[in-house]
Amino acid sequence: MRLFKLTKKTCVTPELCRLWLEPADSEPMFEFKAGQFVMVHELDDEDVSVNKRSYSIASAPYESTGHIELGVKSQGKMSGMLYAAKVGDVFGVQGPYGVFVLPEGDQPLALFAGGVGATPIRSMARERLHKNPDASVVLFYSGRTLDDLMYHQEYVALAEKHPGLKYVPVLTRECPEGFMGECGRLGIATLKRHLVDAAERQAMICGPQEFMDTVKGAMVELGADVKLLHTERY
Repeated sequence: MRLFKLTKKTCVTPELCRLWLEPADSEPMFEFKAGQFVMVHELDDEDVSVNKRSYSIASAPYESTGHIELGVKSQGKMSGMLYAAKVGDVFGVQGPYGVFVLPEGDQPLALFAGGVGATPIRSMARERLHKNPDASVVLFYSGRTLDDLMYHQEYVALAEKHPGLKYVPVLTRECPEGFMGECGRLGIATLKRHLVDAAERQAMICGPQEFMDTVKGAMVELGADVKLLHTERY
């Protein structure tokens, strides 16, 4: 376990925060693969762990030479503590861990993010587009309301910069006037409109279990190889 310091925090809704952590020692940042997670520890006065929880790394490896970014929803003891943390607070960090990682190569991707399952998907999308600015990526990002899509404006800007990125925001509990996305739950009808080549894509799916089951079923119905459908429950 290493000590990391909170250096920046932005709360985008009353429940969601983006946190930036950097090493509190003089050692360099650890290496990781897009999609991996770390174990974050709450520490007592003697830097002994008193609580811990895993969090996917939201920043891409290429942009994480001095820090990592996490996305936190204020649910549960550990996440509530991180949500209330102040710049300068120190935590223990272990990792990286996990095999839900960005596939090697340039095969077209379909990325599906539900809720705070968006964090590893953000890392994957940014890393793939950094390595190949012309990569073919279709990104579905589902949340209850527009405020819940904490990376929405960032993805809009990425799609303008990278013609190969198709960004599809999906809202399940509202449909604002002028919203350029899909309203209602993500299912087969939405995929048919935006993913005509599902059988040719690897899919990375992260979110609640019901969300992932629905997406997997729709992808298989559209001809996708189940062996190319990768999931991670947040």
